[in-house]
Amino acid sequence: MHVKNNYLLKLGAIACFSFSLYSLAQTSDNAEFEAFLKQRQSEFNHYEQQQNKAFELFVSAWKDAESKYLKQVKKKWPDPNLPSSKIWVKYSDDLNNRTTVNFASGEVIVELLKSANDKQAIDYAKAQLTELSKVSVNKTLLKDPIYIAANHTLNINHVTTINPKKKKVIKTQKSLTVVPLKAAVDQSVLPEKLVTETLLAARPKVTKNNNRVTVRYKLPKNTLSQQAKRYLPEVQVQAKRWNLEPALLLAIIHTESSFNPLARSPIPAFGLMQIVPGSAGKDVSNLLQGEPLLLSPAYLYQVDNNVEAGSAYFHILSNRYFKHVHSEKSRLYMSIAAYNTGPGNVSKTLSGINSLNQASIAANSMTSDNVYNLMLKKLPAQETRNYLQKVIKRTAYYQEQLKGI
Repeated sequence: MHVKNNYLLKLGAIACFSFSLYSLAQTSDNAEFEAFLKQRQSEFNHYEQQQNKAFELFVSAWKDAESKYLKQVKKKWPDPNLPSSKIWVKYSDDLNNRTTVNFASGEVIVELLKSANDKQAIDYAKAQLTELSKVSVNKTLLKDPIYIAANHTLNINHVTTINPKKKKVIKTQKSLTVVPLKAAVDQSVLPEKLVTETLLAARPKVTKNNNRVTVRYKLPKNTLSQQAKRYLPEVQVQAKRWNLEPALLLAIIHTESSFNPLARSPIPAFGLMQIVPGSAGKDVSNLLQGEPLLLSPAYLYQVDNNVEAGSAYFHILSNRYFKHVHSEKSRLYMSIAAYNTGPGNVSKTLSGINSLNQASIAANSMTSDNVYNLMLKKLPAQETRNYLQKVIKRTAYYQEQLKGI
């Protein structure tokens, strides 16, 4: 019995020793794993800080370039204008002439500061209109002094942006390979057919005021319809990819930019669907490229990239931010408003706090009509209230237009 007890004691000692070694090994492994996690988190935090700094530098470079160019323009023009979401503005190199395309009102205005007779002014205006139908959006952008200056600053600060040629392709939920449409890549600012119709129509209106000669062309009444048809192939590709209505995407483009392929806003946001690189752009690149990247203006001015980005962002809003909202209509209304003002403001409107979960709970306690009416009354910006109404109304319009297509 004594021998047996000694034997058991020895076994127990060996077992305890073995367990201690195992525990030490486990502790060592855990410590290494914890260190690994901390290292990865530190790397991620550093990467995130770098990305945020890049976004900040981009915005600063762009706004600084705009501000400096505006100062130059003001020296010659008492009413200086720069490009916006629905109006493209281009000055001659010497700043003596200005060409404005108002996509919302359907008008092209060409102004010359140096004295010129009617024929000279009209000939110059015709040349400008023709150029808009012959030169691609990308080539037009490469001549833009604001874009050139902003790019120069970014290069000095070694800020990396994602340009069209750097685009990475990764699989999405449907593993759909999207081939850029050549027509979308090479498109001009205005379609050639539209410009031809404009030049063959009635003689433009020519006015003189002091030292300024102004030539006005009215674009055909069906300009918006022509523009919508122009971008429909790409819209249909992305609508199918993200399970969205083509009519909805056309309504958003109409409301955001009036189909101006060189649209930009002071934020800044770029292109047909007005993508903000630092917010929507981050979400979209995270989904499409697997990490938050800085999408360049050149990338976002390429039609296929822009429609892809806008469609993907709407998908993110509807299927991630508001995925717990049961009603499809409520989710649609909330996503449309969020496309304009951000999901945070929509959440605050519905629940009083910036909580997606609470906003979903609030939305689920109401009918879709009540959600819509509440947002029309309580969204913080009148612009967003108008935006929601316009997109809904225009979606219905394009649904009718697309019947049978």
